[in-house]
Amino acid sequence: MKRVIPPLLAASLFLILQTTLLSSFPIQRIRPDLLLIFTLYLAFLFPPIFGGILAFFMGYLLDLFSGNIFGFYTVSRPLVFLAAQFFKERFYLEGFTFQFLFAFVFGILEGILIFMLMNTLQPIPFGNLYPLLFRFLLPQSFFTGLATPLLFFLFQKGSSLLLRQSEQGIKERGYRS
Repeated sequence: MKRVIPPLLAASLFLILQTTLLSSFPIQRIRPDLLLIFTLYLAFLFPPIFGGILAFFMGYLLDLFSGNIFGFYTVSRPLVFLAAQFFKERFYLEGFTFQFLFAFVFGILEGILIFMLMNTLQPIPFGNLYPLLFRFLLPQSFFTGLATPLLFFLFQKGSSLLLRQSEQGIKERGYRS
């Protein structure tokens, strides 16, 4: 239970920030997707089943509170999580460039997936989607990628702080391994 509560609280905090503070930016293209960054970070920490369920709930809450068409993020976030799980062992996570590119590519892929889902439900010519791709998806993915190294650093510090506190609590109670 102690392992579940901190990510849920952090996801709730990022959801609140993303749907209130960041959505009030005058230029919508420059707001990073905090929950996507957090989903990618969780892919490096959690096993596929537990992390996938957590990503599903984050997508569900994002759909619920963002005012978007219901279900797109509920489908896309677990898929992004599982894809990041698949690729996590194949790349070097520590560098700024990798973290930027990782989030940038996954932001674009999630946006394309959502565009495809939108086109499935309400078919429109793909020519009408190209302006959306260049005016909204690429800039938002770029700024999501720029914010990723800073947020990954903060997530690592927070995770190590929580881990250290739980280890101290175990030692204080007299449980030693």
